[in-house]
Amino acid sequence: MYILFAALLGLILGSFYSVCASRYGTGKTIIKPARSECPQCGHQLSVLENIPLVSFIIQKGRCKHCGVRIPFFYPLIEIFSMAWAVLAALHASSPAEWGALMIIGGICLVASAIDLQTFLLPDVLTYPGAVVILAASYAGVLHIDFIQSLLGAFIGAFALWAVAALYKLIRKIDGMGFGDVKFMLMLGALTGLDHLSIFVLIASLCALLFSIISLRKKVGISTTYIPFGPFLASGALLTYLYGNQIAAAIQ
Repeated sequence: MYILFAALLGLILGSFYSVCASRYGTGKTIIKPARSECPQCGHQLSVLENIPLVSFIIQKGRCKHCGVRIPFFYPLIEIFSMAWAVLAALHASSPAEWGALMIIGGICLVASAIDLQTFLLPDVLTYPGAVVILAASYAGVLHIDFIQSLLGAFIGAFALWAVAALYKLIRKIDGMGFGDVKFMLMLGALTGLDHLSIFVLIASLCALLFSIISLRKKVGISTTYIPFGPFLASGALLTYLYGNQIAAAIQ
């Protein structure tokens, strides 16, 4: 029952996360308009049209009003949110840890979705996320030593900033946004210094795999850049859950 509750809550929160991400930078807020609407025709969704994932499947991925295909962006966030809620529930040793992981995962999902759409990682997410993680570590809610968390945050952020600065010095162009550095402040706190290298390795491999698939399928982003935030988030979350096992496997 606990896992089922986690899955259902994850789906519901995922629907909320998709609203947060899709409305960022549009002048809309998470409370106005009060009801979700079709991104194409503006039709306000009824309750039956707004059931997380279920409505998308029943309507075959199309708006019931105008028939235009609904971006897969929305159900994908709901699926990832559900998956994270279940994984966090399976690994958390207490309700407090699960609650903290749900908050952290939610911030990561919204930030990643915004980065995919806009190449921006908002300060309103990254800085509070770092505070939440450090506070949870200090309180003993997360299974990570506070000093390790603190070192992971600042050394990780500094290392990423140094790489970005060196790239700009050599190539004379920006290779990474400063938002990634601030996101690293948050995510480095989650993995700690000991697992920082594992986190960066997973994030880099995920980004490399995405780039290869994109090139093979000619999925063109209009520039040569790819948003690194989603891969940083994936690497950090996976490292928190499986870092010890990965470290043992590669030794």
